Amino acid sequence: MLLSLFLFLPMAEVLWYLTSPAENWEHLRDTVLGRYLKGSAILVIGTAGLSLLLGVSTAWLVACCEFPGRRFFEWALILPLAIPTYIAAFAYFDLIDRLTPLLIWVRTNISPEAMTWLSDTMVYPVTTVVLAAVLYPYVYLVARAAFSGQGSRFAEAAQTLGHGPQSVFWYVALPLARPAIIGGLALVIMETLNDYGAVKHFGVPTFTTGIFRTWVSMGDLPGALRLAACLMVLILFLLLLEKWLRFGAKFHKTSPSDRPFQRYPLGQAKAGLAILCCLVPLLIGFALPLSRLAYWASLTAGKVLDATFLKLTLNSIGVATMTGLATVMIALFLAFTARYFGSQAAGATNRLAILGYAVPGAVIAMGVLLVARQVTQATGWILTGSLMVLVLCYVIRFLAVAWQPIDAGMERNCAQLNQASQTLGATPARSLFQVNIPLLRNALFAGGLFVFVDTMKELPLTLILRPAEFETLSTKTYDLVFQSQIPESSVPALCIILVSLLPVIWLNRQMHAAEQ
Repeated sequence: MLLSLFLFLPMAEVLWYLTSPAENWEHLRDTVLGRYLKGSAILVIGTAGLSLLLGVSTAWLVACCEFPGRRFFEWALILPLAIPTYIAAFAYFDLIDRLTPLLIWVRTNISPEAMTWLSDTMVYPVTTVVLAAVLYPYVYLVARAAFSGQGSRFAEAAQTLGHGPQSVFWYVALPLARPAIIGGLALVIMETLNDYGAVKHFGVPTFTTGIFRTWVSMGDLPGALRLAACLMVLILFLLLLEKWLRFGAKFHKTSPSDRPFQRYPLGQAKAGLAILCCLVPLLIGFALPLSRLAYWASLTAGKVLDATFLKLTLNSIGVATMTGLATVMIALFLAFTARYFGSQAAGATNRLAILGYAVPGAVIAMGVLLVARQVTQATGWILTGSLMVLVLCYVIRFLAVAWQPIDAGMERNCAQLNQASQTLGATPARSLFQVNIPLLRNALFAGGLFVFVDTMKELPLTLILRPAEFETLSTKTYDLVFQSQIPESSVPALCIILVSLLPVIWLNRQMHAAEQ
């Protein structure tokens, strides 16, 4: 319980600033708070809606329809997950510029005010498309697993009542998959609110850009903390809304006697539409960004690849490895303690500790800085600017990524064996090392792997807390873009993508094995 509360402390520190005075808060509230709330809301609604459309439609086609190329799209549609949002935005850096002729025509033939309005408005659909193109796999993965696991009983019952494939989708398959889809959609929303690089690049006013602007540009830390606290309240509201939307809904499990879902064969015309539907998000979210980055890298690799590049690559791999190991160890300890001793209090504090994944990295970084400052005032120890604080912040941010598979595996595989070991007089430590860890090898590996990749991709948190002269692949990519060296930024960006592809491929293999 103490460890969980300690991990929740930085988030509690930020929430506390809702009641603390901020000298310029009234000015921020009257001038920019509405813009940040509006920008964040438009981006969340647009990205979530488009991700829902792309993820659910492609998942239904792949899981429940038979058409040429289905097996290829089954695994290929996950690939955009390997591209961080800010790298996708950098790859499409000139998308807004291509609208310049249209803007000039509007200014000449209509009015300068119309051109300004159109310029300010177009950034939202462009940013929405870029974000949704790389975030829709969160919805696709859970929807595909839900559709594949429903079996044939309900579909066959609907067909005997005269329902066709379209009707089965709307009235049977989609309602059964609703809990999973809402969970995937929640991840898309959290990733959208956490994004800094893409929204900063396209100039969209959101809470995250507002926090950086208020803190770094204006030097107003209390105002930035108040903005961060408002963002946390918004996120907690969204989490409660997700729980309410999933209230009473349960995941449907196929019984052992149920046959797998019999896919609907598509005719030539419908098969062509299905291929197009699957191909468009794959092109926008993976193929086009990757090809542009690869082309730029072939032109600029000679300038970027040097001894310093090797150093920042080792920095990224080293800090991601430390974070992965530390996070898995802490997640294993928390999940095992709560389940072995059956402690509801420990389980409740575990839920507080894993809230970090729902909170933007910039907010967690600010909370950690507050805690570090209080420790410095009390003890004289200077903690800020150290690698230890950076790793701690990563652990808080990504604890849920490791905790979820470990806790689920423990509930599924270890609960009865832990009870048996208790009756045989085995100590908790012996049960942990001789029963739980051997049975949870895959879950431990999966959790550590995904934490490793998330750490490699994380940008806002790293920008705030990195030690002096400490660069990673993500910060180097951002710094080069900030210096208008976008072609040069393709080399570290490609390294991040290549590292991220490994767990994506592994995840697809695990899902494919589970669906067989």
